[in-house]
Amino acid sequence: MAGQTALTGRQRRSLSDDGYLLVPSVLAAGTVDSLADRLGQLVRTMVDEWDATPDVKWEEAGVVRLRLDLADPAFAELVRHPVLFSAAETVIGPGCQVDGLSLRAPIPGSGHQGLHRDFYPGHRTSGPWQVLAAMWCITPFTPDNGPLRVIPGSHRSSRDPNDDMKWIGMGPHPDEVKLIAPAGWLILFNSASLWHSGTLNYSPEPRLAVTAYLSTPKPPGERGPG
Repeated sequence: MAGQTALTGRQRRSLSDDGYLLVPSVLAAGTVDSLADRLGQLVRTMVDEWDATPDVKWEEAGVVRLRLDLADPAFAELVRHPVLFSAAETVIGPGCQVDGLSLRAPIPGSGHQGLHRDFYPGHRTSGPWQVLAAMWCITPFTPDNGPLRVIPGSHRSSRDPNDDMKWIGMGPHPDEVKLIAPAGWLILFNSASLWHSGTLNYSPEPRLAVTAYLSTPKPPGERGPG
């Protein structure tokens, strides 16, 4: 298992204060290559399905979104890596579990979203987080291929992202940060409360990311995000 297995004190403070954190070099190169091959095949299959059914409307145009099987051995490190639980204990508390795993892959020319919170309304601005999102960079996140953008510290605000923007969250925000990272890095963030969004993929290839969602155990039958 590559990379660190627990957050440092400085990383814990940064995650809590900013609402997000980049953790470097968590996945080994061989693991990243295997995942990129597997997920790339899934993306190609889905795009072929789009071409074969042009009248079907998909959840997000030009973006492959798939719920992945938590029990699939190919994804074991993405849901069991100890750094996930170190981070979750910091911002949520002990006893957290992964209750969702999903692929989001914008193809070239797609992927831009308006800034949003996943739990708006109903998000928290203080206390334990409702959800920790752990986004694995399976391909590099570059300035041009649709990286995640966030507004640091916005998880503590009760305001809507659109309050500060003329064009309903779609354009650039004065405080936004695009998260640029090599393949194998991990992005931790408060998806429930932090203003965030995908951005447009200008590159010639799909941008691959898998996100695990951690929270306290849910009642039987209730599904997690993703």
